[in-house]
Amino acid sequence: MDFGGKASVAWQELTRWLGSFVFPDSCLRCGAAAPTSPLCPACLTEASGAIAPNPETPPGLTRLHCGVTLTEPARVLVHGLKYHGQRRNAKALVDLSRPSIQPGLFPADTLLVPVPLHATRRRERGYNQSHLLARAWSPVLGLPVCEALQRTRSTGTQTRLSADARRANLEGALRPSKAFVPGRPCLLIDDVATTGSTLSACAAVLLKAGASDVQALSCAWAPGG
Repeated sequence: MDFGGKASVAWQELTRWLGSFVFPDSCLRCGAAAPTSPLCPACLTEASGAIAPNPETPPGLTRLHCGVTLTEPARVLVHGLKYHGQRRNAKALVDLSRPSIQPGLFPADTLLVPVPLHATRRRERGYNQSHLLARAWSPVLGLPVCEALQRTRSTGTQTRLSADARRANLEGALRPSKAFVPGRPCLLIDDVATTGSTLSACAAVLLKAGASDVQALSCAWAPGG
């Protein structure tokens, strides 16, 4: 048995833990000290000051709510969450968005529905970032998380696709899951709203399955995305 290897890993974890008290974590955006957040106070101020306007509501949704505009500090948080395993960025994004969301905005029986990932992508990433965001929103809004949607086939990244191409790419790629509860209002949760095509596709499936209403909440808004 390799006790030496286990001891080495344990020692590395111990020194990393002790070091966190002496050398605060660095800001993901600029490298400055960031002891309580993935961003330093200056970058947090920059990100939180860029309150998103009321974007045009995509078809199928009653309303789209967005937290902040996708400035560079917010973009760093989103990319770290989606591509670099930085799970704590989910709470940081929700904290940035909270001032834009009024208490009691959603009915008490609303379900928080994460925008789904295909199983292959979820295994590769280790999690669905929208599910982490929904879990972070849950205690803030006092609403339960329900993974009411499934992605039935991989659609690849949609970042570089136009709105029309996104809609075509999502055709037939979503369905209700066994967890779906008919007759309840749903609040879709996502990281960034761009064209709104994904949110519209999700809303169409939920409404057809029997949701009483569908809104969406995105932590960030990408103008011209």
